[in-house]
Amino acid sequence: MIISDPTISIAGKTIAVTGGSSGLGLRMVHILANHGANVISISRTAAPDNECRPNIMNIMADVTVPTDIERAFDEAESRFGTVTVVFNNAGVAAIERALTTTREQLRHIFEVNVEGAFFVAQEAAKRMMAKSVGGSIINLSSILADAPVKGSTAYAMSKAAIAQMTRSLALEWAAHGIRVNAIAPGWFPTRLNEGLMDGPARGFLKGKNPMRRLGDPKDIDGAALMLASDASSYITGTIITIDGGHSLQG
Repeated sequence: MIISDPTISIAGKTIAVTGGSSGLGLRMVHILANHGANVISISRTAAPDNECRPNIMNIMADVTVPTDIERAFDEAESRFGTVTVVFNNAGVAAIERALTTTREQLRHIFEVNVEGAFFVAQEAAKRMMAKSVGGSIINLSSILADAPVKGSTAYAMSKAAIAQMTRSLALEWAAHGIRVNAIAPGWFPTRLNEGLMDGPARGFLKGKNPMRRLGDPKDIDGAALMLASDASSYITGTIITIDGGHSLQG
């Protein structure tokens, strides 16, 4: 007998994904839409392969610009209604040693990765509270928040801030029925780290992993779908590590 449980469904939910035009964000847009959600991809660039999907809406916006964030949510609401799930994926990275990191590099990483994620979450929460509806905010952290590697200082700092932001927002907004959690991926080849992954580090990281492989975008699917659905209705302030056991190696 097949049992259908609506708590594990995201069909009909309105979900915003920042940085949805490439990498893990683009994967999330497609997976969420394939499971029946109405998905808004918020990105500085459009993803052409999203254009013909009736339940996917592309919005060109920059998460570092306050008016862009507000406009994106206004446009999303006008088409699909209140956004009740946010996947905060937009981010930038730089491979740079601490001694040569510039103020401009550090500011840019924090402006996108931390400020952008915070104010997107804030905008979503304000609108959920105004409509007296709960929801789920899913932030993208990283295993580097706890276990940095050389050349990742600024990025690791930003992801550590995301982890603490997740816990702080979860505490403040729990009474409003808004859950805030994070996903911390391990080593996944993406546009952000292609400079590193194109070199010998790829084989080294793969060999060091207990599962002897790097992450595949589909490895994020289960956690994202669970956190977006009502199956996670009693989960908040949690960071789910998805790294094949990499962080166990120390």
